[in-house]
Amino acid sequence: MPSTNVEFVTELMEFSAHGALIQAFVMQALEQYARRVAETDPQALDTPMVSGHAWHGCALEVQRKLKQRFET
Repeated sequence: MPSTNVEFVTELMEFSAHGALIQAFVMQALEQYARRVAETDPQALDTPMVSGHAWHGCALEVQRKLKQRFET
């Protein structure tokens, strides 16, 4: 049985040939993708399977949570 997305990301973050550096890589990837999506018009993100407004909302949520996590 294939792993879930959560299991996959957990394994990626905990077991990397590059050690803890992978965690910085994944967090930076999240930040960069969330920024690109947040800067895009939600209607331009519409697909037959996903609402652009919902996808845009996910990006804003990730940005907000990353900001909360890393604010000192």
